[in-house]
Amino acid sequence: MTEQQEYTVLATYPDAELRDYPRCTVADVTLTGSAERVGNRAFGPLVRYISAKNLAMTAPVLQAETPAENEWTVSFVLPGGRALTDYPVPDDAQVRLREVPRHLAMASRWTGRWSYATVEKRTQVLRESIAAQGLRALGAPVWARYDPPWKPWFARRNEVLIEVEGATDQST
Repeated sequence: MTEQQEYTVLATYPDAELRDYPRCTVADVTLTGSAERVGNRAFGPLVRYISAKNLAMTAPVLQAETPAENEWTVSFVLPGGRALTDYPVPDDAQVRLREVPRHLAMASRWTGRWSYATVEKRTQVLRESIAAQGLRALGAPVWARYDPPWKPWFARRNEVLIEVEGATDQST
């Protein structure tokens, strides 16, 4: 079974969950291109890194748009929840390690195919849910894919996540 990124559900709403994510370390690859193609292209360097360094595959694979136009960062959450300095340095200059601090995020989950159109639709619903709860969105949405491509499309778990802060912020 694939190790999954840890989180605690703090509240459940009709269209979303409020989650507390602990600190984690990710391996990133940033590329330019369409949302659909970048994920596939970034996967190779990330898999080579974890394979060469004998690290387990984890879920989800994360993808977020960067401030630069048409540029995306694809990330693997590294296993074990260790600090940045506890992981081997990548041999490939495309792969960067980064520590993500503890944070709150709202999450919207669905099953089925991952497409940019679906992600955009889910992001809009999630932004409305964030506003309805009196929270403030921080940063770009992050798209999370939990399953390998050979899993039947109708059983695939997908999410869109947006970091938040507000009245219910418990992440001190």
